[in-house]
Amino acid sequence: MSAKLSSVFAALLISAGVACAAVTSDLSQGQLKQLKAGQMVVIPTDVPGGVWPKLTVYTLVNAPVSTVEGVFRDYAHAQDFQPDIVSAKVISQPSSNVCDVEYTQKMPIFGTTTFTVQNTYSQSSDGGVDVSWKLLKSSMADISDGSLRVEPYGNGSILKYSNYVKPKLGALAGMAKGAALSSVKNTVSALKTEAEKRAK
Repeated sequence: MSAKLSSVFAALLISAGVACAAVTSDLSQGQLKQLKAGQMVVIPTDVPGGVWPKLTVYTLVNAPVSTVEGVFRDYAHAQDFQPDIVSAKVISQPSSNVCDVEYTQKMPIFGTTTFTVQNTYSQSSDGGVDVSWKLLKSSMADISDGSLRVEPYGNGSILKYSNYVKPKLGALAGMAKGAALSSVKNTVSALKTEAEKRAK
């Protein structure tokens, strides 16, 4: 469920128009209006054979990219600001930009579950940060892969978070669908809230 990012922004409007092109180009004018009005844009995409859709969430964050990255990387305190997380710990670091993280998470219906993902970070020349993750180990999912993109936007950042989970438990997974999708939105909301808190 994780963010990498760079510093402050050069010139307000110029940097906003150029640096955030990759994320904003995904969105319609109506969706951009929603973002600027302080709303989250949520786009579900059905996946063939999937019980749950892939969910992509966009939001504006009143904090620099580096602060958002710092929050995403703060595994030791993830349980303090992520309501679904019980614990998160790095169990291996194959390189400076790659880490294997073991999460214990509250799950609707099932109580808690523990799973391991590999987070890979990369910086882009426009001041943005990308994180991608893939599932390494889970008793409840066959797939849990996703990505985070954060770019400078105006005086803050624009964030795009995508995640797709293919659960192992067909019928019960269908019952938990609504809560599971809400969990993705809660994750993004918590990242935004904590980054804005730290940026003050």
